[in-house]
Amino acid sequence: MAEPTLAELVKGYKETYPPAITDILDFQFDLRNQWLGPDIKPLAPDMRVAGPAFTIRWVNDPTPATVEYRKMVAEMMDALGEFMVPTIDSSKCPNAGYWGELMCTFCRKRGIEGAVIDGGVRDAYYILNDGFNLFATFSCPLEANTRSRIESYQQPIFINDVLIRPGDFVVGDVGGLVVVPKEIVVKVYYKAMELQAQESETRRMIRAGASVAEITADGTKGL
Repeated sequence: MAEPTLAELVKGYKETYPPAITDILDFQFDLRNQWLGPDIKPLAPDMRVAGPAFTIRWVNDPTPATVEYRKMVAEMMDALGEFMVPTIDSSKCPNAGYWGELMCTFCRKRGIEGAVIDGGVRDAYYILNDGFNLFATFSCPLEANTRSRIESYQQPIFINDVLIRPGDFVVGDVGGLVVVPKEIVVKVYYKAMELQAQESETRRMIRAGASVAEITADGTKGL
């Protein structure tokens, strides 16, 4: 079987849904702590995200920016690439916005279609109108740079006790955000495609009036 391209992985994961992925992670890989929790939600119910995480960690330290800091931020921005999902650990800062409309515009030019913020987001009205797939915990008009600073990027982070490493797949919709470890992204992708096909067949059988015994006869389908 040919290895799927990154574009195919992103497309396939966007077409699946978080419960299918968590079932696979739970029961086939014994990974039972991959959901990012109930607080991070899309700005609109139809928003979806899938792709390799580009991790960024902010800390609650408003130290004035140095020349070295500005250089690091510029290098981070240059490192953003197609299909990546910027994923931000804000250190649970309660009064700052870590993403805005200009970042959406910048990322779209880089082939990035969504981001995940464990914290505040600015310019929510404009982001909604633009349709950028933004997941966050709350809206906030306050500027992050005067309240926080970037500690690192493309290093492992934790969001709600879930480990996220650069390249791990972040997948989500209104049903929740799930992290798929990069080592098994392809395996989970194929298993998700199989599970979707099985569930589509189950739906067909239900609509055709099949009994529970008929639906579950081969042991691969359930309700």
